[in-house]
Amino acid sequence: MNTLLKKLLVPHHLEYLALDKDFLIQETSFQVQRFADFPEEVTAGNDVRLPFPELVGTEEILIDIFEGRLPNFEFKAITRVLENGSPLYFDMYIVEFSNDDNYQRLIIFFEDVTDRMGLEQTLVQATNEMNILLSTLAATNNYVEKIITSIAEVLLVTTASGKIKKINQATQDLFGYSESELVGQQINALAADGESLQAVSQQQSQSSPTNVEVVCTAKTGEKFTVAFSCTPIPSEIQGISQTRAALQDFVYIGRDVTDRERARKRKLAQYVTTRILSTSETIKKALTAILPVICDTLEWDTAELWMPEAGEKLLSGSKRITAVSDPNLLRCAASWTKGSVSIPKFAEFGEQMTCELGEGLPGLVWASGSPEWIADVTKSDIFLRREIAVAEGLHGAFAFPILGDYEQETSEKSVLGVMTFFSCEVRSFDEELLQIMGTIGSQLGQFIKRKQAEIALRESEEQLRDLFENATDLIQSIGADGHFLYVNRAWRETLGYSEAEIAEMSVFDIIHPNSSPESLDILYQAISKNDFNEDTFYPESIEVIFITKSSELILLEGSISCKFSEGSLVAIRAILRDITARKVAEDALAQSVSLLQATFDSTADGILAIDRNGKIVSFNREFVEMWGIPNEVMALRDDATTIAFVLNQLKDPQGFQDRIESLYDQPEAESFDLLEFQDGRFFERYSEPQRLGDKIIGRVWSYHDITERKQAEDALREEQAKSEKLLLNILPKAIAERLKQNETTIAEYFPEVTVLFADIVGFTALSSTMNPIALVELLNKVFSRFDLLCEQHGLEKIKTIGDAYMVVGGLPNPRADHAEAIAKLALDMQTEMARFHQKNHKFFSIRIGIHSGPVVAGVIGLKKFIYDLWGDTVNIASRMESHGISWRIQVSETTYKLLEHQYLFQERGIIQVKGKGGMKTYLLVRKKQVVSSQ
Repeated sequence: MNTLLKKLLVPHHLEYLALDKDFLIQETSFQVQRFADFPEEVTAGNDVRLPFPELVGTEEILIDIFEGRLPNFEFKAITRVLENGSPLYFDMYIVEFSNDDNYQRLIIFFEDVTDRMGLEQTLVQATNEMNILLSTLAATNNYVEKIITSIAEVLLVTTASGKIKKINQATQDLFGYSESELVGQQINALAADGESLQAVSQQQSQSSPTNVEVVCTAKTGEKFTVAFSCTPIPSEIQGISQTRAALQDFVYIGRDVTDRERARKRKLAQYVTTRILSTSETIKKALTAILPVICDTLEWDTAELWMPEAGEKLLSGSKRITAVSDPNLLRCAASWTKGSVSIPKFAEFGEQMTCELGEGLPGLVWASGSPEWIADVTKSDIFLRREIAVAEGLHGAFAFPILGDYEQETSEKSVLGVMTFFSCEVRSFDEELLQIMGTIGSQLGQFIKRKQAEIALRESEEQLRDLFENATDLIQSIGADGHFLYVNRAWRETLGYSEAEIAEMSVFDIIHPNSSPESLDILYQAISKNDFNEDTFYPESIEVIFITKSSELILLEGSISCKFSEGSLVAIRAILRDITARKVAEDALAQSVSLLQATFDSTADGILAIDRNGKIVSFNREFVEMWGIPNEVMALRDDATTIAFVLNQLKDPQGFQDRIESLYDQPEAESFDLLEFQDGRFFERYSEPQRLGDKIIGRVWSYHDITERKQAEDALREEQAKSEKLLLNILPKAIAERLKQNETTIAEYFPEVTVLFADIVGFTALSSTMNPIALVELLNKVFSRFDLLCEQHGLEKIKTIGDAYMVVGGLPNPRADHAEAIAKLALDMQTEMARFHQKNHKFFSIRIGIHSGPVVAGVIGLKKFIYDLWGDTVNIASRMESHGISWRIQVSETTYKLLEHQYLFQERGIIQVKGKGGMKTYLLVRKKQVVSSQ
């Protein structure tokens, strides 16, 4: 320890440790143990991380300091708790120390900073308390500011002289001014002419606030009433008493009470309007009285009533029928103006002008059926009298419709008229007022319709009397004694009796005994027996026979009604129609229907008629029998039930059901299909819509049993199929079709075909040693395989001659690859023969010859048809085979040139051919291998 103290000038308040490069303690100062977490571990030779665990994890830093890469490192405010419970704060400084004697140590200095930390904490605590106080003050100010801002009432703070110092958002919203526009202004700037707000503060006492209602003006010029409460704000500055009042500010709290006043006036307008409508005798008196009432109570200056010609007629009471003006125009039918307002040109022009649908303010309301509002008509393009309004000082306007009943065409109420109101001031949109006026408009409409109904009732009585007299039906009224009280002109003219004769007769004098029993019972019960009251049941319709003056019988049908007075019958009224001609027509129709039903039942087809609702209208006996449907099922007359019963008889019940549903979804469609039954029966089903004029009223189904015919057709079709198959085994399909068309001679020229002849070498010698049947069976196996190869390659087998086999490519359907197809067949025939040898242990070879060229092909003769070829090409192909080599395929030079690029050949050279002389031939070896370009 002394060694290092001699080398280091360590301040007296510092303690230290000296470490080697392994962090082992080498030297310590005297009191360094008091800073350790484990003081007993602070001994030379111990690892410094044991007493000071803060150094764990700092090894790289310590090494960097020890090796000079880092100058120093320090820990601040390390805390220990002493045995007495008091805290100890210290800082730790780490540096490297070395000298010329290769003495190198890591020095850790410890400084006690407990007192300094105490002072710092005290200062921090005081600062925090101050910040808390400032934050609380700011929050309080913010809270108060939010209250002022969010309060719904108007709030203004002024000086004692009335200068505005502060306003809230509600004040800005109500008056329309921004805060910068009002602050610094006198509060009286918000009051209307003749009103003062500053006087409120001057009148108030120190003990209580002053409440007063003041008419104010917004920035837009709109006037409204505000109830203000004014309260002084006491000054906290203590001084001379006479100066205290001058230091006071005033708080104005205001509430807009305009709506309350408006609501009172609007209720008054509704009440007065209702009273006028209930007491007015005519429409004109009511409407002309309502205009000034609405103007006075709702503070509007002038009003107009616009109506079409029909409305003008109601006001004037005129009964004219012809129009004096266009019924599609609105005219000013009435108007009213305050005595203090002078608008002569506006009123005069309004009386002279007309408005079309959608034109001007009245026309717009007439078209829409809804109220309209214009804040300032001088700035509205739709207002027709805008220039006059500018000159005479009119601004605000609104209009509402007088609504009638709903119209079926538009599903909207009809507009009977339009009321318009105008003000000399700009009036902001007032939705509530429009709603109230809409209600008044509906009341006016109901009042007008009621008055119209009263007028119509009086007119209808006259019209009804005329209607009865001019009606074509026979109208009569009979008293309780059976005598006629009234008959119309048609009754008199039809029966031929005069009014004098009618006055003397009763109903029993002209009614025939063959009339319907119900009708006779009613008359006898009511008139003869006098046993008829309001509870007695009687039919609404009757059928009677009357006797005319000329003794003719007339069949009448109609309705009756009975009139009672104090429970007693006073009259029986009837409206009758002459149905004599109709009855004759109905009888003729019944005969026709009877004939039709007999025909319907005797037909061999089953018939079913269904209406559009799925109900069975009609069916015949054959339908029930062929489907085996029980009578109780048919009695239900339900199509769905009938279908459900028959479904299990069919092979395809779902298809049957789907087809029915498809046709019901397509009423105009016609249909034909075939039904197959589980028991082997077949029905043809026809269906078409049933029409009545141009209207489809249902669907008719017809079922025809074709089981026997179907069986015969199937048998015939089976025989035809056998014949067809046999014919196709003999002839190509195209040739067979032509023969079926009765062509007697078929011969066609084919310019490019390839013919193949194949012969089984040694077969003739084999035939002498084998049983003929076994020989034929062997040959059949070979040629059957060849037939399959021909079919596989699309080639036409022509014939077999003994053990020779002839094939052609390129007919009857021409093909460009005829030579290549024959070549493939020839190679496959060799392969097939080799396979045949291996399987059947019969060893004989095959010789094949091929030539290409033109031929004539066809069918000749009348019996045992065969499709054959003629021409030199056939002869040369045959020579190629007969002059060929066993197990080889010999081709002519013509065929070689067609195949030389696809197949490998061996040149045989010139051979002598019978009838041709020397011919150059080739032997087909195999198809050339495709060599990859890689």
